[in-house]
Amino acid sequence: MLILKKAIFFLYNSPPFCAYMVVTREVITLKKLFYLFLLATLLLSACGKNTAPKEVAVDKNTSVEDIVGAIVKNKFTVEEKNGTVSISIQDTDVKKGMKNQMLKDSTKIFAELSKLPSVKTPSISWSAPLTEPNGDKSMNELLNIYFSEEDFKKVNWANYTQLDIESTATHYHQEASLGH
Repeated sequence: MLILKKAIFFLYNSPPFCAYMVVTREVITLKKLFYLFLLATLLLSACGKNTAPKEVAVDKNTSVEDIVGAIVKNKFTVEEKNGTVSISIQDTDVKKGMKNQMLKDSTKIFAELSKLPSVKTPSISWSAPLTEPNGDKSMNELLNIYFSEEDFKKVNWANYTQLDIESTATHYHQEASLGH
């Protein structure tokens, strides 16, 4: 009983400054944790790759190179002849889950190419370095998508974000290393 009386006396007679110090220290710690969490979130979001398709303004002066260059930031080549357009993209920064990004970028490229009257039969092939069993790296084709003229005209490219390009394309082939 004596200990309880002493504790009540101490709490009742203790200066408010001590209680303020304890509360202030806890508030400062919570602020530090909040700012640390905020900083970590910003850093992680800044490191991510932009997955949203980029908008391209296509007009009569737009070239296939302009369209591809605005959508992908990888090295690429374009071959055009009599309405046949072959695009080869070399992606040296392939990571797990990149198949979805390749498909999104390819679909966006096809949608923009559909606005060019000179493009009849487009194809896109994605290549990336793969490590051989002996440790050597070589560029291998991971993904190949082709549209015949008839199929390319049939597709509603205005709604390209809803398309399943794997089943829509005239020819679709992916390397087994990309998964399903």
